[in-house]
Amino acid sequence: MSNPHPLPPLGSFVATLFQRSKLPPSVCLVSLIYLQRLKAHLPPFARGNPDTPYRLFIASIMAASKFILEPQQSLTSQDLAPMIDYCYTSKEINSMERSFLGLINFDLFVNLQSIKDYLALHGSLLEMDLVEQALDY
Repeated sequence: MSNPHPLPPLGSFVATLFQRSKLPPSVCLVSLIYLQRLKAHLPPFARGNPDTPYRLFIASIMAASKFILEPQQSLTSQDLAPMIDYCYTSKEINSMERSFLGLINFDLFVNLQSIKDYLALHGSLLEMDLVEQALDY
C-alpha cells in the first residue's frame, strides 16, 4: 500500500470523492448494490486491512461509473487519483478494480427490481427515493 497520506474518516472520504467527481446519484446507488453483492459472497469471518473499506468503495465506484456512464464521462484511475489526494496510485486503483470485479464475478448488471429491493432496505439511510415515470406514446 503506497498511501503516503493518512486516510480521512470513511464518510468524509466518500463525500469528498462524490463532490469532486460530480458523479450522478445512480452511480453511487449501483456501487452500493455491488458492495452488497460482494458482502453476500464473502464468508462471515472475512476480515481485511484498515483501508479495505476505502479500497472496496473505490473499486465499486470505478466499476459502476464505467458500467453506467458513457466512456467520456466514466472515471478512470488517472482521474480518480487526484480526487482522493493521491492516497492510492492509478496503478493501485486499477488493481483494486480488477480484484473487485473478480470477487463479484463480473456481475455488473443491475435491474430495476434490484434497485427497488436495495432502496426498500436502505433508502431511508440514503435519503433517496425511486421515482418511476410512465411515458405515454
